[in-house]
Amino acid sequence: MEAALKIYFYPLLFIFTCDGFHVHGPPGPLIVQLGDSVMLPCFVETPLPLEDLEVEWKRIDSETLVHLWQNGESRPESQNQLYHERAHFFTNEFTHGNFSLLLTDVTSKDAGVYKCAVYTKLDSGETLIEIKEIERLIVSGSHVISAQAGEDITLNCSVDSHLPPENIEEVSWKKMEEDILVLLYQEGQILTESTGERYVDRVQFFSTEERNKGNFSMRLKNVQTEDKGLYMCLAFSGTSSANTTVEVQQLGLSFLHFAIIILCILGFVIGSLVLGFLSYTCYKRKDDSRRAVAIQCAHVLCPNITMSIVFILWGVTDGIFTEAATCSALNFARILLLLWIVLHLKTFQDFPQRLITKLAILLQYTVITVFAYSSIFVDMLFSFATEAKVALIIMLLLLLIPVLGVIALTCCKKIRPLTIYRITELSDILRITVFTLGFQRSAIALLVPLFTLVWFYFRYFLVFLSDLLYISGTLLLEVVRVSGSIYIHYNLNVDVKERDALVCVTVFLQMLIMITLFTNISFSPDERYRSRKSGTHHSLPHLVVFMFGTVGVVFVNAGALLVELILKARNGERTVDLRLILIPTESVFAVCYISLQISTLWKENKKVFANDIKKLRQLCVCKKTRRDSTT
Repeated sequence: MEAALKIYFYPLLFIFTCDGFHVHGPPGPLIVQLGDSVMLPCFVETPLPLEDLEVEWKRIDSETLVHLWQNGESRPESQNQLYHERAHFFTNEFTHGNFSLLLTDVTSKDAGVYKCAVYTKLDSGETLIEIKEIERLIVSGSHVISAQAGEDITLNCSVDSHLPPENIEEVSWKKMEEDILVLLYQEGQILTESTGERYVDRVQFFSTEERNKGNFSMRLKNVQTEDKGLYMCLAFSGTSSANTTVEVQQLGLSFLHFAIIILCILGFVIGSLVLGFLSYTCYKRKDDSRRAVAIQCAHVLCPNITMSIVFILWGVTDGIFTEAATCSALNFARILLLLWIVLHLKTFQDFPQRLITKLAILLQYTVITVFAYSSIFVDMLFSFATEAKVALIIMLLLLLIPVLGVIALTCCKKIRPLTIYRITELSDILRITVFTLGFQRSAIALLVPLFTLVWFYFRYFLVFLSDLLYISGTLLLEVVRVSGSIYIHYNLNVDVKERDALVCVTVFLQMLIMITLFTNISFSPDERYRSRKSGTHHSLPHLVVFMFGTVGVVFVNAGALLVELILKARNGERTVDLRLILIPTESVFAVCYISLQISTLWKENKKVFANDIKKLRQLCVCKKTRRDSTT
C-alpha cells in the first residue's frame, strides 16, 4: 500500500510541460491477494490537456476492455461485464497526468498482464502492468450457533468461490476441544470412513453443485448436548491454508430430555416416597392383606421400572448405549433383589416365594453380566479367529445352560440354595477365564481362574473344621478371589472409563455371590444349622434395608441422571460415567443386605460360635501347657 501511495502521488512532482510524453507503470509485477483491492499505476510525467485525450485499459491476453476514458468522460458501458463496477478511474487526477486504475474484489481470473494506453492528437504511449496471483484461500462462515438438542443445524463454511473446485485439495471439519475429525473432503471425494464414531451418519456436506461454488457448510443432524463446543473448517489449496471457526453454544434440552426429567421426578416422588410411606404404614400395622401385598409390589416395581425406562430413553437421545444399557439393567435387576428382601417381610407365599427365593440372585447376576459385558464380548468376538469365536460362543452357552436348568429345577421343587451358590461360582470362574484368555493371553493371567477353581473344591475340606473356622476361612478365600478378579479387570486392554466401570461391575457381582454364600450358610436347611428356627423374618433391620433399596438407591439414580443432564446441557460435555456412581451405590445396598445376613447368622448361632471360640481357647491353652512342660 505504501508503494502504491508513492506511485499515486508521484505525478504531482512533475508539473511542467514538454513536447512528448512517456507513460510509466510499476517497476515490477504486482502482488495481489485474492478478494482485496489493487491500484494499477499508470501516469505521465507531463500533464496532458484533457481535450481529445483517450485512456484505454485492456487485457493483452484476451483483448478484453477493462475501462475506457473518451471525450472527456469515463465510458463504463464499454467495459467487459467481468469488470463492471469493479474497475474505477481517479478522474480528478487526470489533470495531473495520473491515469491509474483501481480494481476491487480481485479474483483468480484477474491474474494476467494489463495494458494502459494513452492517446492524444499528437502522440501516444503505453505501459504494461502484471498482476501476479498469490494462491491464498479465503474461508468464511458464521461464528456462533444456538440450537435445541435434537434439532438439525448447519455450520457455515464458504471457501473463496473464485477458486476452481479442482484447486481445493482438502476441506475438513474438526471439533477442537476433543480433536475429533468430524467430516473430510479430499481430492473431490467425501471420506466418510474418517468420521469420528460419535458423528457417523449424522454429518454431511451439501450437494456437488454447492461444493463447486465453494459452499463446504456441514449439516449436523440430531444435535446432542455433547456436540456443544468449537468447530473448525480448515481448507487447503497447494501450499496455502485458511480456516474459520463456528461455536455451537446454548444447547437446550430436547423434548425427550424434559420427558426424562419428569419421569425421574414422578418415579421418585410417587414410586418411592408416596408408596414407601404406604408400605411403611402397612408394616407398622402388621397388615398382611392383599392390599398390603399390592402396595409393596407397587413400591418395588414402579420406581425401578420407571428408572429402567428413563435410562433407555437417555441412551436413545444421547447415544451412550453401553452405559445406558448397564444402568437400565441395574434398575431392572434391583427388582429381583428387593423381592428377595420382601420375602422376609412376609409378603409372598407358596410358589411365588419359592421362585423368588431360588432364582432372584441368579437372574440378577445373569442380567448384569450380559448387559455390562456385552460390548466387550462383541469386541473380543471380532478380534478372534474363527476357531476362537466358536470356543467363545460355546463358553457363553455353558454359562446359560445352568441358568435354564436351575429354572426348570425350581419349578419342580428340586433346587437347593447350595446349588445356586455353586452355579454363580462356576459362572464367575467362566467369566474371569474368558477375560483372562481374551485380553491378557498369558500364562500368568491364568493363575487367578486356576486359583478360583482349586479353591472351589478345596473349600469342602473346611467342612471338617469348626463352624467359626469354616466361615472365617471361606470369607478369607472369597476376599482373595475378589482381589484377583479386580486385578484381572484392572489389566484389561480397554478404554480407561470402560475398565473402571467393569471393575465396579465385578465387585457388585462378587457381592451377589456373597449373598448366595450366606444364604446357603444361614438360611438353608443344612445339617450345621438344623437348630435354626425356620420361617421368614419380620424385623425392622430388614425393613430399613428394603427402604434403602427402594428409596435411597432410586434417589441416587434419579439425582445422578438429572445432574448429568443439566451439566451436559450447560457445558456441552460429559462430566462422569454414571456407572461409576450407580454400581458402587448398588454395591453398598448389597453390602447392607450381607451385613444383615451376617447379623442374623450370628444371632441364630451365637451359642455354636461361643463353643467354637471356647474350644479354640482350650486348644491354645493345652498347647501352651505342653510347651511349658517340655521346657
